[in-house]
Amino acid sequence: MRVKILEASICGLQKEGLRFSVDTIAKKLKISKKTVYKFFPSKEDLAIAVYEKFYDDIIPKIDNALSEKNEGQFIEILNLYYRSYCMIREDLFNKFALNGSIRELALERHNEIRNKFQNALCSDEKEITVMIVNSVFEKLNGKPLTLKIAKKLECLQ
Repeated sequence: MRVKILEASICGLQKEGLRFSVDTIAKKLKISKKTVYKFFPSKEDLAIAVYEKFYDDIIPKIDNALSEKNEGQFIEILNLYYRSYCMIREDLFNKFALNGSIRELALERHNEIRNKFQNALCSDEKEITVMIVNSVFEKLNGKPLTLKIAKKLECLQ
């Protein structure tokens, strides 16, 4: 049940930011709020667990994508980076006091992904490339990312 709560919370977080409701999660899972609080004593504990689970799941995926030298490698790395980037969007965080510590944790974990992403690029202008990618992500406003890459990056093959 703990994992189901975390997965529903990740979806809620991605849609509503830290304004996501424990009521909504409980209703979606057809459980009581008391059940949610049995596993997570506070909303802050739940939010921390959400970020920890998200990054504990995604970091091995990016490591795996980096170790495989195949045609779809760059797309996979970029998609994983994008998912991580979406977890630190400004609109996810609101004015509640707990957001500072949660955001700090999220940024720290995202930077792990960011560093792996940067290291996967072969350009000497890695920082500029990541800034351009981030800028594109910001323009997406939460819309799905669709990529068509005609040319393979030689350094990733």
